[in-house]
Amino acid sequence: MIEILGSFGGANKVYPEQIQVSSNGKESRVTKLNDGAVLRNDVAPSGETYYIVDKKFYTQVYARVLIKHL
Repeated sequence: MIEILGSFGGANKVYPEQIQVSSNGKESRVTKLNDGAVLRNDVAPSGETYYIVDKKFYTQVYARVLIKHL
């Protein structure tokens, strides 16, 4: 048995349509940032997928759940 201590990373903000820039530089219009947690970056990350909204850079992160074995 486990006890769920908390969860982190759920979406709590709705972003307008974004520009997704893949690691190879290909740009697409998406709404992926509304699927979960994101981090805002001061500069465009290199070598990974990122998103542009209102001239700001974001990367998507995975949600986490903290559990404790009983």
